[in-house]
Amino acid sequence: FILTFFILRLGLAFSLVLSALASATAPASTLMTIRQTKAKGDFVDTLISVVAFDDIVSLLAFSVAISVATTTVSGTVDTKAVLLPILYNIIMIALGVVLGLVLKFLMAKRSTDNRLIVSIALLFTLCGVGAALSVSPLMACMVMGAVYINVSDDDRLFKQLNYFSPPILLMFFVRSGMSFRLDTLFDMQSSIAGVPLLLIGCLYFLVRI
Repeated sequence: FILTFFILRLGLAFSLVLSALASATAPASTLMTIRQTKAKGDFVDTLISVVAFDDIVSLLAFSVAISVATTTVSGTVDTKAVLLPILYNIIMIALGVVLGLVLKFLMAKRSTDNRLIVSIALLFTLCGVGAALSVSPLMACMVMGAVYINVSDDDRLFKQLNYFSPPILLMFFVRSGMSFRLDTLFDMQSSIAGVPLLLIGCLYFLVRI
């Protein structure tokens, strides 16, 4: 925020959104690295917990930041626009708790294939509700998994999902890369508040590291 607002003077709305995005980490890359190196121990357990908590804070920060930025750009103070994303995230967390308990009930005496079908169906349900409310379902999915493992003490489902998830993660990163317009960074006419996007991108990349 100091870089974008006070040094580059890119405006409050843009600086808030970039700052909220910078607070997030990539849980997928962290978990894949742990899985590939087969790392175990107290440090790994702590790392996974910290990454999960960091993403929860980042999702809440981004929801509030995007609402405040929209309100700032429009020039009108709309308390409802700021509070609604927080309320929607609370609803998603509550839904994650409920579906975690439902998942425990539905997992009783089911075959391996059926366990996978039921768990993915509930995950898609969370994603659908999140899309309808325009909030990220990531937090609700993490809550559902946390509730399930604590009430059932069944880690076999997570091991089964680990074999299913790599193609999904691959599609996510490929899809994200396809939407990245690299040519915009080198367009000399592309700028924000008179600052070239290439300079903003390079400084943002270095400061975030």
